[in-house]
Amino acid sequence: MKCRPGYHYVKSHTRTSSNGQKYKVEAHCRVNANSKKDHLYKSNLEYLYNNMKKNYKYKTLKRVKGFNQDRGQYDEMIQFWLKYWRQKGLIREDIDPLLVKSIIAIESSFREKVITSLPNSSATGLMQIVKKTMRILSGKLGNEVRKVKIDISQQDAKIANVNIAAGTRWLIYKITTSPWRNKKNKQERLFAGVKYYHSWDQAGEDYARKVFDLYEKSKK
Repeated sequence: MKCRPGYHYVKSHTRTSSNGQKYKVEAHCRVNANSKKDHLYKSNLEYLYNNMKKNYKYKTLKRVKGFNQDRGQYDEMIQFWLKYWRQKGLIREDIDPLLVKSIIAIESSFREKVITSLPNSSATGLMQIVKKTMRILSGKLGNEVRKVKIDISQQDAKIANVNIAAGTRWLIYKITTSPWRNKKNKQERLFAGVKYYHSWDQAGEDYARKVFDLYEKSKK
Protein backbone atom coordinates (compact mmCIF):
# COMPACT_ATOMS: atom_id res chain seq x y z
CA MET A 1 0.00 0.00 0.00
CA LYS A 2 1.22 3.48 -0.88
CA CYS A 3 0.50 6.34 1.53
CA ARG A 4 0.80 10.04 0.86
CA PRO A 5 3.26 12.02 2.99
CA GLY A 6 1.99 12.69 6.49
CA TYR A 7 0.68 9.13 6.80
CA HIS A 8 2.30 5.77 7.42
CA TYR A 9 1.34 2.23 6.48
CA VAL A 10 -0.21 -0.03 9.11
CA LYS A 11 -0.42 -3.77 8.43
CA SER A 12 -3.65 -5.68 8.95
CA HIS A 13 -3.89 -6.88 12.54
CA THR A 14 -6.25 -8.26 15.16
CA ARG A 15 -7.66 -6.11 17.96
CA THR A 16 -9.81 -6.89 20.96
CA SER A 17 -12.93 -4.82 21.66
CA SER A 18 -14.01 -3.62 25.11
CA ASN A 19 -16.32 -6.64 25.45
CA GLY A 20 -13.49 -9.08 24.70
CA GLN A 21 -14.35 -9.87 21.10
CA LYS A 22 -11.53 -10.04 18.59
CA TYR A 23 -11.84 -8.40 15.20
CA LYS A 24 -9.61 -7.80 12.22
CA VAL A 25 -8.40 -4.34 11.24
CA GLU A 26 -7.55 -4.11 7.54
CA ALA A 27 -4.28 -2.62 6.36
CA HIS A 28 -4.56 1.14 6.09
CA CYS A 29 -2.71 4.47 6.08
CA ARG A 30 -2.65 6.19 9.47
CA VAL A 31 -1.80 9.83 10.10
CA ASN A 32 1.69 10.39 11.55
CA ALA A 33 2.24 11.61 15.08
CA ASN A 34 3.17 15.31 15.27
CA SER A 35 6.74 14.40 16.12
CA LYS A 36 7.05 12.51 12.81
CA LYS A 37 4.91 14.63 10.51
CA ASP A 38 7.90 15.33 8.23
CA HIS A 39 9.06 11.70 8.06
CA LEU A 40 8.95 9.76 4.82
CA TYR A 41 8.49 5.99 4.96
CA LYS A 42 8.74 3.34 2.24
CA SER A 43 5.02 3.74 1.47
CA ASN A 44 5.48 7.53 1.07
CA LEU A 45 8.51 7.17 -1.22
CA GLU A 46 6.57 4.76 -3.42
CA TYR A 47 3.55 7.11 -3.42
CA LEU A 48 5.63 10.14 -4.37
CA TYR A 49 7.41 8.43 -7.24
CA ASN A 50 4.34 6.76 -8.69
CA ASN A 51 2.11 9.82 -8.39
CA MET A 52 4.54 12.59 -9.28
CA LYS A 53 6.90 11.16 -11.90
CA LYS A 54 4.50 12.20 -14.68
CA ASN A 55 5.14 15.83 -13.73
CA TYR A 56 8.81 15.62 -14.70
CA LYS A 57 10.62 15.35 -18.00
CA TYR A 58 13.42 12.83 -18.24
CA LYS A 59 16.29 12.49 -20.67
CA THR A 60 18.08 9.40 -21.84
CA LEU A 61 21.25 9.10 -19.79
CA LYS A 62 24.56 7.77 -20.99
CA ARG A 63 25.53 4.32 -19.84
CA VAL A 64 28.27 3.86 -17.27
CA LYS A 65 31.36 2.63 -19.11
CA GLY A 66 32.27 -0.98 -18.43
CA PHE A 67 29.00 -1.90 -16.71
CA ASN A 68 26.71 -3.94 -18.95
CA GLN A 69 24.32 -4.20 -16.01
CA ASP A 70 23.42 -0.56 -16.64
CA ARG A 71 20.50 -0.82 -19.05
CA GLY A 72 19.00 2.53 -18.10
CA GLN A 73 16.55 0.80 -15.75
CA TYR A 74 17.10 3.32 -12.94
CA ASP A 75 17.54 6.49 -15.01
CA GLU A 76 14.05 7.82 -14.35
CA MET A 77 14.21 7.17 -10.61
CA ILE A 78 17.56 8.92 -10.26
CA GLN A 79 16.39 11.99 -12.15
CA PHE A 80 13.10 12.10 -10.27
CA TRP A 81 14.66 12.09 -6.81
CA LEU A 82 17.41 14.58 -7.65
CA LYS A 83 14.75 17.00 -8.93
CA TYR A 84 12.42 16.30 -6.02
CA TRP A 85 15.04 16.96 -3.35
CA ARG A 86 16.09 20.16 -5.10
CA GLN A 87 12.46 21.32 -5.19
CA LYS A 88 12.28 20.63 -1.46
CA GLY A 89 15.11 23.14 -1.00
CA LEU A 90 17.72 20.61 0.12
CA ILE A 91 20.28 21.76 -2.45
CA ARG A 92 20.50 24.78 -4.76
CA GLU A 93 22.34 23.29 -7.70
CA ASP A 94 21.72 20.48 -10.14
CA ILE A 95 23.58 17.21 -9.72
CA ASP A 96 24.33 15.26 -12.87
CA PRO A 97 22.36 11.99 -12.60
CA LEU A 98 25.25 10.26 -14.37
CA LEU A 99 27.33 10.96 -11.26
CA VAL A 100 24.76 9.07 -9.18
CA LYS A 101 24.84 6.23 -11.70
CA SER A 102 28.61 6.12 -11.32
CA ILE A 103 28.21 5.81 -7.54
CA ILE A 104 25.71 2.97 -8.04
CA ALA A 105 28.13 1.22 -10.41
CA ILE A 106 30.99 1.42 -7.89
CA GLU A 107 28.82 0.53 -4.90
CA SER A 108 26.70 -2.35 -6.21
CA SER A 109 27.26 -2.93 -9.95
CA PHE A 110 23.52 -2.18 -10.33
CA ARG A 111 22.43 -5.11 -8.13
CA GLU A 112 19.47 -3.74 -6.23
CA LYS A 113 19.10 -6.43 -3.57
CA VAL A 114 22.76 -6.98 -2.76
CA ILE A 115 24.04 -6.85 0.82
CA THR A 116 27.78 -6.40 1.21
CA SER A 117 29.95 -9.36 2.10
CA LEU A 118 32.42 -7.10 3.92
CA PRO A 119 32.73 -7.96 7.62
CA ASN A 120 31.10 -5.60 10.12
CA SER A 121 29.16 -3.78 7.40
CA SER A 122 25.43 -3.64 6.67
CA ALA A 123 25.64 -1.85 3.31
CA THR A 124 22.51 -2.69 1.33
CA GLY A 125 21.12 -2.15 -2.14
CA LEU A 126 22.05 -0.03 -5.14
CA MET A 127 23.74 2.81 -3.22
CA GLN A 128 24.94 0.52 -0.40
CA ILE A 129 23.22 2.31 2.47
CA VAL A 130 24.33 1.17 5.92
CA LYS A 131 22.11 0.85 8.98
CA LYS A 132 23.80 3.77 10.73
CA THR A 133 22.98 6.02 7.77
CA MET A 134 19.37 4.86 7.92
CA ARG A 135 19.23 5.73 11.60
CA ILE A 136 20.72 9.19 11.00
CA LEU A 137 18.29 9.88 8.15
CA SER A 138 15.37 8.85 10.37
CA GLY A 139 16.45 11.02 13.31
CA LYS A 140 16.97 8.02 15.57
CA LEU A 141 20.58 9.09 16.21
CA GLY A 142 19.77 12.68 17.11
CA ASN A 143 18.62 15.59 15.02
CA GLU A 144 21.58 15.75 12.65
CA VAL A 145 19.32 15.72 9.58
CA ARG A 146 16.84 18.51 10.22
CA LYS A 147 14.76 18.50 7.02
CA VAL A 148 12.89 15.65 5.35
CA LYS A 149 13.75 12.60 7.42
CA ILE A 150 13.55 9.17 5.81
CA ASP A 151 12.61 6.19 7.96
CA ILE A 152 13.32 2.87 6.24
CA SER A 153 14.52 -0.61 7.18
CA GLN A 154 17.32 -2.67 5.70
CA GLN A 155 14.68 -4.75 3.92
CA ASP A 156 13.17 -1.56 2.44
CA ALA A 157 16.62 -0.58 1.16
CA LYS A 158 16.57 -3.57 -1.21
CA ILE A 159 13.82 -1.81 -3.20
CA ALA A 160 15.36 0.24 -6.02
CA ASN A 161 13.15 3.32 -5.72
CA VAL A 162 13.46 3.44 -1.93
CA ASN A 163 17.23 2.97 -2.03
CA ILE A 164 17.76 5.68 -4.64
CA ALA A 165 15.48 8.07 -2.74
CA ALA A 166 17.45 7.54 0.48
CA GLY A 167 20.84 7.36 -1.23
CA THR A 168 20.41 10.63 -3.12
CA ARG A 169 19.01 12.26 0.02
CA TRP A 170 22.17 11.17 1.90
CA LEU A 171 24.47 12.28 -0.92
CA ILE A 172 22.88 15.74 -0.97
CA TYR A 173 23.19 15.94 2.81
CA LYS A 174 26.90 15.11 2.53
CA ILE A 175 27.46 17.66 -0.23
CA THR A 176 25.80 20.41 1.81
CA THR A 177 27.58 19.57 5.08
CA SER A 178 31.09 18.62 3.94
CA PRO A 179 34.07 20.73 5.06
CA TRP A 180 34.25 21.99 1.45
CA ARG A 181 30.59 23.01 1.23
CA ASN A 182 31.51 26.69 0.81
CA LYS A 183 34.03 26.19 -1.97
CA LYS A 184 33.29 28.45 -4.94
CA ASN A 185 34.03 25.71 -7.45
CA LYS A 186 31.04 23.40 -7.91
CA GLN A 187 33.21 20.47 -8.97
CA GLU A 188 35.15 20.71 -5.71
CA ARG A 189 31.92 20.78 -3.68
CA LEU A 190 30.60 17.71 -5.49
CA PHE A 191 33.90 15.86 -5.14
CA ALA A 192 33.90 16.58 -1.40
CA GLY A 193 30.32 15.36 -1.09
CA VAL A 194 31.12 12.08 -2.81
CA LYS A 195 34.19 11.69 -0.62
CA TYR A 196 32.11 12.40 2.48
CA TYR A 197 29.48 9.91 1.24
CA HIS A 198 32.15 7.30 1.93
CA SER A 199 34.33 8.84 4.67
CA TRP A 200 36.34 12.00 5.26
CA ASP A 201 39.75 10.31 5.16
CA GLN A 202 42.15 8.87 2.60
CA ALA A 203 39.83 5.96 1.86
CA GLY A 204 37.09 8.47 1.06
CA GLU A 205 39.49 10.44 -1.14
CA ASP A 206 40.39 7.29 -3.08
CA TYR A 207 36.71 6.40 -3.38
CA ALA A 208 35.77 9.82 -4.76
CA ARG A 209 38.58 9.69 -7.32
CA LYS A 210 37.39 6.27 -8.44
CA VAL A 211 33.81 7.52 -8.82
CA PHE A 212 34.83 10.67 -10.69
CA ASP A 213 37.23 8.79 -12.99
CA LEU A 214 34.36 6.51 -13.99
CA TYR A 215 32.01 9.48 -14.30
CA GLU A 216 34.37 11.39 -16.60
CA LYS A 217 34.93 8.31 -18.79
CA SER A 218 31.19 7.73 -19.06
CA LYS A 219 30.50 11.33 -20.13
CA LYS A 220 32.57 10.91 -23.32
